[in-house]
Amino acid sequence: MITLALALTFGVAAGITAMLTPPLIRLSLRKGWVAQPGPRHVHRRPTPTVGGLAMIAGFAAALLLSFALERLDPALQRSSFERLRLGLLLAGASIVAIVSLIDDLRDLPALPRLTVHIVAALVAVGPYLWDHTLYLDALGQHTEARGIILTAFNFPFIEQVHLHELSPWLAVGATVFWIVGMQNMVNWADGLDGLAAGVTLIAAAILGLHTLDLEPPQYTVALLPMALAGACAGFLPFNFHPARTFMGDVGAMTLGYILGVSAIIGGAKLATALLVMGVPLIDMAWLIVARTVRGGSAARSGRDHLHHRLLDMGLSQRQVVFVYYTLSAVFGGVALLDIPPAAKLLALIVLGALVLGFILYAMRRAPAKQQA
Repeated sequence: MITLALALTFGVAAGITAMLTPPLIRLSLRKGWVAQPGPRHVHRRPTPTVGGLAMIAGFAAALLLSFALERLDPALQRSSFERLRLGLLLAGASIVAIVSLIDDLRDLPALPRLTVHIVAALVAVGPYLWDHTLYLDALGQHTEARGIILTAFNFPFIEQVHLHELSPWLAVGATVFWIVGMQNMVNWADGLDGLAAGVTLIAAAILGLHTLDLEPPQYTVALLPMALAGACAGFLPFNFHPARTFMGDVGAMTLGYILGVSAIIGGAKLATALLVMGVPLIDMAWLIVARTVRGGSAARSGRDHLHHRLLDMGLSQRQVVFVYYTLSAVFGGVALLDIPPAAKLLALIVLGALVLGFILYAMRRAPAKQQA
């Protein structure tokens, strides 16, 4: 029954996303909701840009279905804490989606958008903002919080860093930083056809497998990344090069929000998320530093991303995307191995060195055509 529930969650998300995307493409063309070609873009024709709405609908439908699936097996019964967290997730994701859709249609300034992202992350934190109590979980340990909160995470040579014990407000700050960072990381990766959707699909699938591999397995928690993976799978046929539609900020920001929350719910899986998302993470960190050093704005768009430089070196869009897919899958697989945290840290360092090597080589071979 567990396998059936996971398959249904994935399938419903993929099916509804795939079903809604074509009419959304037609609506976007009729309304003029399209991304125009330009110096910073790689597409050559006006392309519908709010395809993420179909993904959000598919994800939400699958997540709501998962509540009905609780009747299939006692192992699928959610606790009151988990139900609260899913409600907070849907509320926060709705805020991100609404503002990101407005941004797609009207182009909002960066500061208001960032403010909304922080507010949405605080919505995810929920009652923990004023109730810092950790309640008993099913195993009789004080780990359950009333909200989505990064209370602790494993770290090499220290075993575990207990943010809650150091300071509940430190835990709140770390949670907000993580969720906002994941939103912007996925958005920054959304620069080539199929790139953000494919990498998010891989990340969600790895998180789901990791959750099932825990002891005891967290079956209900695994339904969340499975719904996210399904939404990405249903969208990719329309988004892979040559794309018939883009997910837009409404898709990228909302997917990043859900992915960030998925890495926290049921125990922090930060190393897993970082290894899968290592390429866009390191590219984003490099760009922030490089743009700041040049005296520009880190938030401003430009053609200095790693995927743009690889294109300028002569690789095709599909080749660049497959490089990202391969690295994400390989290092995501490393995260699933039963190895010490120190080994995962070493893998992350190797990935970082590899990506930085790519960046430096690409910078020498293909300087950015348009700096931000």
